[in-house]
Amino acid sequence: MMTARESQGPGFWFRWLVAGILCLGLGSCGYTYGVRLPEEAKSIGVAVFDNTSLFPKVEGEVFACMSTQTSRMVNSPVLAPNRADLVVHGRILEYRRLGGALDPDGRLLSSGVQIRLQAWLVDRRHGERIGQIIEVERPVRYIFGVGDGETGARRAALDNLCQGVVLDLLNQMDYRRASEPQDVPLEGQQDIELDAPLDEDDNPLSGTPE
Repeated sequence: MMTARESQGPGFWFRWLVAGILCLGLGSCGYTYGVRLPEEAKSIGVAVFDNTSLFPKVEGEVFACMSTQTSRMVNSPVLAPNRADLVVHGRILEYRRLGGALDPDGRLLSSGVQIRLQAWLVDRRHGERIGQIIEVERPVRYIFGVGDGETGARRAALDNLCQGVVLDLLNQMDYRRASEPQDVPLEGQQDIELDAPLDEDDNPLSGTPE
């Protein structure tokens, strides 16, 4: 029989960490979403994010991931930033290594990474930002000796973050369009030309009363 102390030992946490990593992996399967851009925008691009974190050269990985996720999720051409109608801009605010679980001898069994990004959408044709700046962060844990370690955790975090960035930015555009007043006629309503004269047969005041 397993005691309460044994059930929460290193093996217990190891099983939960493995289960969590497998669940996170399911979120990065190759689904295609087919998100549509507004009618007036025919293409989208991704700019290289500014890197203000302390982790060097991660902007290249962020750019590759954002480009891949945008291409998968958006049902429009993904072009170079200097040619696209809409462009995703952003910055990497934080890349932090996390502490983890220890075994009975004090050796580290697991660790993790946390990445925080800001992103915004720019209409390149008019040189103006669309919507608000969004900020997202994602921590991902990994176990030493299992999978790809920190590299795999970083990749999983970026996949999740970039998917969220694309959806959040384009959802802002959907909300903006939905909030704009629309000149939609009511059902059965017909346009009436007020200055047009009525035909004699249509004028209820015309004719000679009997």
